[in-house]
Amino acid sequence: MEQQEITEGEKPDEIVTAIYFQKVSDGADVLLPGGSPTFAGVKSKLWKDKLNFISLMLALFCGTASLPHILIRYYTVKDQASARKAPVVGIASIGFFYILTVYLGLGAMTSGAMDVTNSNMSAPLLAKSFGPWHFAIISAIAFTTVLGTVSGLIIAASGAVAHDIMTNYMQRDLSDHEKVRAGKIAAVVVGILAMILGIVFKSCQRLVPGRLGLSTSPPRQPPRADHAAVLERHDQQGITYGIFAGLGSSLIWIFLSADAYKELYKTTAVSPMPFTKPGLVTIPLGFAC
Repeated sequence: MEQQEITEGEKPDEIVTAIYFQKVSDGADVLLPGGSPTFAGVKSKLWKDKLNFISLMLALFCGTASLPHILIRYYTVKDQASARKAPVVGIASIGFFYILTVYLGLGAMTSGAMDVTNSNMSAPLLAKSFGPWHFAIISAIAFTTVLGTVSGLIIAASGAVAHDIMTNYMQRDLSDHEKVRAGKIAAVVVGILAMILGIVFKSCQRLVPGRLGLSTSPPRQPPRADHAAVLERHDQQGITYGIFAGLGSSLIWIFLSADAYKELYKTTAVSPMPFTKPGLVTIPLGFAC
């Protein structure tokens, strides 16, 4: 764990020096939950902080099932049995990786390989301490993961535009060639829009955990004709209500949260939301609708 001390000059144009040094902690304290600011609600005595932590955990658990890695599997199954099995295998693989992060973080902290100014590179730097080949493998996996996530989102978005919006909602009779062309155009537009939003909101790191609540709140409709294979007793109208209610409430909650006031609006005004993570309220609301 690191601690930062900043010494400022008397004049505004003088150089500001940042000094980093190791903070000695007991091993038992390091492994206890609540050490990270994101999970500080575990040790907090305020009920708002505890609700915020519960909301984050609910979004993390339920958000895994809404990741593009999982949803994209519905496009590649052959029958109902495969539709039930494929997401379970995907979630189990992701859960196993989540467990590995505990050991990766502990190894990076104790090996001296972690950059004290930026913990985001702890896994590649830990691999680099073993040798260049390990660093190359981890970097390649990280790059492939980014491509897999982005491609899954773009494929889902382009398919929704070509099939759901243009064919079902706008009632346009498109040929297969026209659907493919519409999907390609949608993929380019979504990609450009995502890059622009990424640049605009690059400094709002504390808003990132809220996107899991945003992705989980609208109940997901499996892109298959036999919907009952995954979720029984639901129809198109109910899914539509759930999507708009969950998505709308999540966006309103995130942009009115304390983190948005601090990092996005740069204001000291008091947020109207009791806690910052929306999942505890918006996920039940979406499924209820």
